[in-house]
Amino acid sequence: MSNNIFLATIKYILVEILWDIIYFPIWWYTKGLVKVARYCLDSAQFHLQRRIGLSIWLKSMFKPMFGDYTKEGRIISFFMRIFVLIWKLASSLVWLIILLILFIVWLLLPLLVVYFILYQTFNIPFFSYS
Repeated sequence: MSNNIFLATIKYILVEILWDIIYFPIWWYTKGLVKVARYCLDSAQFHLQRRIGLSIWLKSMFKPMFGDYTKEGRIISFFMRIFVLIWKLASSLVWLIILLILFIVWLLLPLLVVYFILYQTFNIPFFSYS
C-alpha cells in the first residue's frame, strides 16, 4: 500500500514538473506577454494623464499664470508653460523608453536563459569572437 502511494506521488510530481516545463514558454509568450503589454500601456497612460497632467497642461497653455492678465504676465506665462511642457514631454519620453526596454527584456529573457544554459553546459558559443 505504501509503495503504491509512493509511486503515485512520484508520478504526480514528475507529471506536474514536466507539464510546467512544457507550458512555461507557452504561457510566457501568450498570457504573460499580454499582461506585460497591458501593464506597459496602462503605466504609460497613467504617467501621461496623472503624473504629468498633459491634457490639463495643454488646455491651460494660453491662460495667464497666477491671474496676471497684463501683457508681460501673459508672455512670461506662455514661455514658462512652453519650458515646463518640454520638460514634461522629455520625462514622458524617458518613461516610455524604460517601458519599451522592459517589454523587450520580457521577450528576450527566456531565449537568453536557454542560450546561457546551453553555453555553460555544452560550451557552444553563439557569438564568434575571432
